[in-house]
Amino acid sequence: MKNKLNALQRMGVVAGSVMLLLAPAAAAKVLIDFGNDLSYRCHSTANPDVNGNYWNSVWSGAYYSNLINADGTPGTMAFGFGSTVGGVDSYNGPAGPTDAQGTPNDMYTNAFVNTVALGDLGIQAAVFDFYVSSTFTIQNLDPSKLYHLTFYGSHMYNTDNTTVYTVYTSNNYVTAVASNSLLVGVANIFNADKVVTISNVAPQFANSIWIGFRGSAGNAGYLNAMRIEEVPEPAALMLVLTGIAGVRRVRRGRA
Repeated sequence: MKNKLNALQRMGVVAGSVMLLLAPAAAAKVLIDFGNDLSYRCHSTANPDVNGNYWNSVWSGAYYSNLINADGTPGTMAFGFGSTVGGVDSYNGPAGPTDAQGTPNDMYTNAFVNTVALGDLGIQAAVFDFYVSSTFTIQNLDPSKLYHLTFYGSHMYNTDNTTVYTVYTSNNYVTAVASNSLLVGVANIFNADKVVTISNVAPQFANSIWIGFRGSAGNAGYLNAMRIEEVPEPAALMLVLTGIAGVRRVRRGRA
């Protein structure tokens, strides 16, 4: 009886360890709204949003040294625009022909996007404004980790209906690492429910990710909002599997 009790106790300890391993530390997630109160015909996204997430509303006139994480905790990532900035606006985006005063009521409240399909990015105040054909960088990344980059672009009456988002090796934005394309709109129809992701991106020069976007034929491209997600470390999964194997061994021993 005593041996069986000890075996059960050991199994409980191992099982408890497995449960802890099955709940890894939350990976960093950052949400960026392109355009804020300082930008022409744009507005910042209020924090937290209706989903409880926190946003970083950015413009090209500032450098952001500490982006806040989506859960509201202080982050370590930094953001800055590159040498190419194609302008910022909200006109003919998801809110249609917005006025020069930037009145909130006729802007993001009329951004009829599919909030469910867009997930974290489906916040009207975050997606109604946009930057055009620009370069920027995400800095202070962990060189031992990978990142998923998700882009939402939306605009109507385009010369190029498709926008290409590209990751480069450095701040000269010449050598591409990876890219993905998104149909941002056709004629008077804007993209309301589609995003694209570039997955498993490693930090490049200076522990940074260098990004540029433009139209597929070299004309105007659009970016309204994006999400940066840190990929959980594969080592955590190996620990979980090791723990599960330990539980199985204890159970076989008890039998």
